[in-house]
Amino acid sequence: MNKTITTAGFITRLADKGYTKKDSAVILNDVLDVIYEAMRAGEEVRLTGFGSFSVIDTKPKRIMNINTGKPELVESHKKVKFKAGDVLRRSAGSEA
Repeated sequence: MNKTITTAGFITRLADKGYTKKDSAVILNDVLDVIYEAMRAGEEVRLTGFGSFSVIDTKPKRIMNINTGKPELVESHKKVKFKAGDVLRRSAGSEA
């Protein structure tokens, strides 16, 4: 079974920890804004135990378009990379 926590569910869980729902929404939005701003500036975001977010540049590459069967070039672009921290991996049941 696939379980998903939505933004509203996340805010509710923060509120369950003693915050108001309004404060929880502000906290979540502010944390995400700081991450977005850092990523736009090309900075790496490291949250100890949770993981790190960074922006990497991809190289151009040739692919085969499965719809047309013709080769195409994918231009270089920026991509978000996430590396899970030790605490997050352990809490997910993975030791790798």
